[in-house]
Amino acid sequence: MAWVGYKWGMYKIFKRDPVLASALPETRLWSQTNLWSMLDLYGTVILKPSAGSRGSGIIQVTQKAKEHFEIHWLSQKRLVTGKKAAYAMLQKLTHPSYLIQQRIPLAEIGERPMDIRVIVQRRNKNAPWTVTGCVAKVAGKGYIVTNVTRSQGSVLPVRQAIAKSTAKQVPTEKVIKHLMDCSLLATKRLSVYSPQCTVLGYDMGVDHRGKVWIIEVNGKPILSHFLKLKDKSMYRKIISYGYNPNSPKRSSELSPLI
Repeated sequence: MAWVGYKWGMYKIFKRDPVLASALPETRLWSQTNLWSMLDLYGTVILKPSAGSRGSGIIQVTQKAKEHFEIHWLSQKRLVTGKKAAYAMLQKLTHPSYLIQQRIPLAEIGERPMDIRVIVQRRNKNAPWTVTGCVAKVAGKGYIVTNVTRSQGSVLPVRQAIAKSTAKQVPTEKVIKHLMDCSLLATKRLSVYSPQCTVLGYDMGVDHRGKVWIIEVNGKPILSHFLKLKDKSMYRKIISYGYNPNSPKRSSELSPLI
């Protein structure tokens, strides 16, 4: 069996908690059987490397008709006829440690999907966890990933982003509370396995109905999104906790068990 990275381990940990389980898109290991099964269930799925980050290697597959598939990566789209041809193409774009994930119908701003980066920190391994920053990332036009550099996207303060998005009918403060509660609970569960951990970065999804989803977790989150905001107070707060994302020594070590 191929080596499977930390995302699969985190998914299994979160699935044990009933509250977190409800915030997880269904995820399976990459295989041809799982691909067709997930497409039958959801119509559109996301393929992602289990150990990747920053939007690298993300592929969206949509079943347009019984034997017609749309494969979307970066800003490119390809229509493929037949399961055999579709799977052959996906094998070239993926590797054995990929995951297959239910596509979340992310809230959009101007037909561009968005998600929320949430930073959770503590000053030392015995201190309480707190949310020190959150920022909305909006994908560039024609891209499926919200990574700002990769998709030429943009960032917005979270309240402003929700108010402008297709989830604007949901009270903004309610969504923000769910984002914070979910990320803090997830951190509590993960820190059992990584007691030395002092910082985690979450990519959280908000769908059109305002439901919060856990998309990604990173043990060494980049902070460039916060520097792009006009108000730099969140960036300063994150740094004040002693976190340096450019340090060669990881500030947060995730357990190899994850």
